[in-house]
Amino acid sequence: MDQRARDVLRMGDRLFSNRKQIDSLWQEIALNFFPERGDFTYNRVEGEEFADHLFSSYPVMARRELGNLLSANLRPRSQKWFSVHVDDDDIDEGDAERKYLEHLTDIQWRATYDRPAQFVRATKEADHDFAAFGNAVIQVSLNVNGDGLLFRSHHLRDCAWSENAEGKIDVNHRNWKPTARQLKHHFPDTISKDVRKACEKDPEKPFECRHAILPSRLYHYKSKSGREFPFVSLYVEKESETVLEEVGINHFEYVIPRWQTVSGSAYGVSMATMILLPDGRTLQVVMRTLREAGENYVNPPMIAVDDVVRGDIALYPGGITTVDREYDEKLGEALRPITKDRGGFPIGEAIAEALRMDIRAGFFLDKIQLPEMGKPMTAFEVRRRLEEHIRSSSPIFEPVIEQYNDPLCDTVFQILTDNGAFPLEQMPESLENRDIKFKFRSPLADLADQAEAAAYVETRDSILMPAVQVDPAQAENVDFTRATRDAMRASGWKAKWFKPEGAVDQAKAQMQEQAEAQQTVQEIAEAGAVAEQAGKGIDAVVNAGARPNGAAAAGR
Repeated sequence: MDQRARDVLRMGDRLFSNRKQIDSLWQEIALNFFPERGDFTYNRVEGEEFADHLFSSYPVMARRELGNLLSANLRPRSQKWFSVHVDDDDIDEGDAERKYLEHLTDIQWRATYDRPAQFVRATKEADHDFAAFGNAVIQVSLNVNGDGLLFRSHHLRDCAWSENAEGKIDVNHRNWKPTARQLKHHFPDTISKDVRKACEKDPEKPFECRHAILPSRLYHYKSKSGREFPFVSLYVEKESETVLEEVGINHFEYVIPRWQTVSGSAYGVSMATMILLPDGRTLQVVMRTLREAGENYVNPPMIAVDDVVRGDIALYPGGITTVDREYDEKLGEALRPITKDRGGFPIGEAIAEALRMDIRAGFFLDKIQLPEMGKPMTAFEVRRRLEEHIRSSSPIFEPVIEQYNDPLCDTVFQILTDNGAFPLEQMPESLENRDIKFKFRSPLADLADQAEAAAYVETRDSILMPAVQVDPAQAENVDFTRATRDAMRASGWKAKWFKPEGAVDQAKAQMQEQAEAQQTVQEIAEAGAVAEQAGKGIDAVVNAGARPNGAAAAGR
């Protein structure tokens, strides 16, 4: 190993050392809201029970519901929730350009949801990390064979990252503990002698390794051809200090979404659990107290008279407890329960219910779900309610789209581009050297698009058409072709469903030509009818024995 690799390992060790306190915080959050992930500060044994320390499952279920809603609202499998666009809207909406970009969207969609890529598994794990801890780590790369994508979600405990001067994460170190056979599968030519020996005798023996991705300015690397890359990917076997792989890459391989960032820290926080940790602890204490009180009420402690009860007290069904026959019951019962007052139960239940409501609100579950439409409402009232729901939900989902979905799709697009997955030879010239951006569909975005389409219909019917009836020239205020196409796109129409934009103008020209031709035919017909009527008049005069004025003049 050269000095550069040792410097990278020391850099990573320092990053891991600086975030030890965060591991303690994440451990406490996990114990209360995500017990499956509660192994930040100790090693869990396989088969160990996750939640034996909890008395209420509601905090865990609230976190689970929020984690599931992230994918249901922002990555619904039932529709293509992302689409490829360019930064120029006029070019982006062109017919040929839109069809080509939708073709790229289809290619990326198939590559992402290819079953061996494990996209659903990785994002499902990351969603719950994001909801509980405000951070998640997803690695996007090619698989070992290089013929498809591979998505992997990594434990936050194993990753440490840092930002550049612009606040963007560009360094990540990940501790990795593969077995000997896994190392041989990934790096057959560069593994150490210890790994080779273990592959023969103990292939399941684990080895500590480190994967680091960092900018090239921190680790100067050139390919054999002298080509430089923006980033370097470095795999190191730590104990033997063996460099397993060092390659240049054009993209940052890790997608690390952060829910809410705090200045001065490279790590995000969860907007939910950071304020709900006291409520989660208190709810466990309240539920423990209520359960103990309930058990004491159902199975109360007993008072027994000394030297009267003979043997053990049998409190199980059908049990018999014997007492001295000479004991006088007038002195009091030999065995009686200690009376308990139930007055505290309603107060405890009220406190527990209030804590549940706070936890529900803290996880935004009251904001995410659609509002209930109780009484009958007009279309205008329904639209206003939906707009209010969109406004209340946007602060929750906008950071997820910006920090999570967008960099995830952008990284996939870069990998597919670098590996020739897109037909660049079919690209329209207008799209060359254009920056790619992504637009995302979701139930909330659909509500916004439906509101846009409904606003077009409502404005057209309630404002524009009455104005046109009074003054037909008011129709010139609107480009009906563009407005109609935009409303149809908002309703979910694809580019291949549209005819070219010039089709409307051609239809108008044809209709105008047909109208002019029809008018000409009608004028000719009317002229013929007049001539015919005039001829009939002359015939009538001749038949009556009279000459027309012109004929009399000619005969003189």
